Amino acid sequence: MARLRALLMVVFISAIALNQILVNAKFSKSMYFASGANNQSTMLGNGDNLQLVLDKTAGTRIQSKQAFLFGAIQMLIKLVTGNSAGTVTAYYLSSSGSNHDEIDYEFLGNVSGQPYIIHTHIYTKGNGSKEQQFYPWFDPTDGFHNYSIHWNPTEVVWYVNSIPIRVFRNYENKGIA
Repeated sequence: MARLRALLMVVFISAIALNQILVNAKFSKSMYFASGANNQSTMLGNGDNLQLVLDKTAGTRIQSKQAFLFGAIQMLIKLVTGNSAGTVTAYYLSSSGSNHDEIDYEFLGNVSGQPYIIHTHIYTKGNGSKEQQFYPWFDPTDGFHNYSIHWNPTEVVWYVNSIPIRVFRNYENKGIA
């Protein structure tokens, strides 16, 4: 009887784990989209894909129409080749209000021949002293790479190509903002 109960529990948990509900979201309905002066950034397909372009004069901004308390976001990014000094490629999650919270990736441009540095930041209650930097183990200009952020009540995890590179744990219950 115990064996049958254990088997039914495994089947039940597996059924829950495999039953993923897909969200039918479209950028055109869920995001504000502002193409820069270059007007090269576009919505593709039926509004379910974006191509964001950075050129010598402008970039692109997107912003969700809805606020999210927890979740995940990922971007496929190919960084600028050659001398990219003065260029900042970034994506970030940001709160509104007087106590600014932010989670981000930043890639600061560099002089030709120098490696890029991956910057990860977290701002809590306006304090931005929680930056960490990483040298990539790959060439971020040689194709698109997946940069993801997963956040929940207990931690924030930054991933590059599905490999976790940083974990920031929430110790607010121990008095740490």
